[in-house]
This record gives sequence, C-alpha cells and structure tokens, in this order.
Amino acid sequence: MYRPVHVGLVSSLCIISSFAVAKGERYGISANVLAVESIQYEEGMSGQKESLRYGLVHTRPIDETNNRWRWWFGLNYLQDSFTAPSNGVYQEASNFEFRVVPQFALGSWSIFTPYIGAGLSLGYTQYSNRWKVDDEGFKYGSQLKDIEQFEVGGVVTFGTAIKLGSNPNAHLQIIPQISYIAPLYNNGLGGAELTVSLLF
Repeated sequence: MYRPVHVGLVSSLCIISSFAVAKGERYGISANVLAVESIQYEEGMSGQKESLRYGLVHTRPIDETNNRWRWWFGLNYLQDSFTAPSNGVYQEASNFEFRVVPQFALGSWSIFTPYIGAGLSLGYTQYSNRWKVDDEGFKYGSQLKDIEQFEVGGVVTFGTAIKLGSNPNAHLQIIPQISYIAPLYNNGLGGAELTVSLLF
C-alpha cells in the first residue's frame, strides 16, 4: 500500500506542473516500453522483461530567447511482475517515476525536429511478493522481504518532434524517443526505453 506521503508527493508534482505558464509550453501523454534489466540481490538475479508504463509529459522552454533548449518533465507509472531466471528471484514491482531532462534541438527539417537530452530519473518503487526460484523455476522457502526504496537514475535520450499543423504555437507534436536509464542510487529499474508521446 502506498503511504499518504507518497501519494501527496505525486499529487504535488502534478499541481505544480499544471500551474506553470510559459510561452511554447506543452502538455501530453506518453506510452513507454521499458526493457527492464536484471537486478542483483543477495538471493540471486531478478528477471528481465519488456514492461509497459504510461505517463504525463510537460515541456517548456529553458530560455525564452533560444527555442532550441527546453525542459522535459515526465511522470510515469509502471506495475508488473517479473519471472525469475534459474536460481533467481521472482518479484512484482510498482513504480512511480519523475523525470527531468533538459533537451537540445539539433535543427529543424520540415516537420521534424530531432533532439538529444540528458537528465535524471527520480523514482519510488515497491518490490513485493518476492520469492527464491530454483533451477526448474519453482518457488521455494519462505517469502522474501518486500523492498520499498527511492531510486535515482541517469537518463540519456534521442528523439524527434514531428509537428502536425501549420500554426507554430498551436500544432500537435508526436514524439518518438529512445532513452537509456542507468541506475545511480539504489539499484533499481533501468534499461533501454522506447517512448511515443503526444503533446498538445
């Protein structure tokens, strides 16, 4: 169960984002496929899996005089189970992630604006229903202790904004993006990620 302080933190981030006002800012939704990498525990390795997560996105210019730089704020949610490898650890994960990534547009070609970025992934994850698994894939022993932890990761991204519409201040944007998340603090969720976002 999520504690009230955690729910309050996520709600505050949404409220702060919703009151932000800046020229060129956009809001949207995203769907992400994260290829979650194994996590090493004393009891063994956790499983790898391509897991779906969904999120809210807010972008805004970093500098009003240079529209090639912008902030990317993302709030994502994931919930999934991870089958264990032989002699590994089975577990289920629920994750809230807040992502802050400054981005730089490489240029603009017709409706395409490719960009690169690097920033931080701040997450809170609960790992529950954890069991040791033998070499034949069967759970054994007593259930392992649940883990609740805050996680910090480094994020690098490459993607392109595809503009829909002729009005530069009103067009929609479809943004396919490839990212890699490397755990930096508390070994947690990380891996390569493919994201498609729709910004308004």
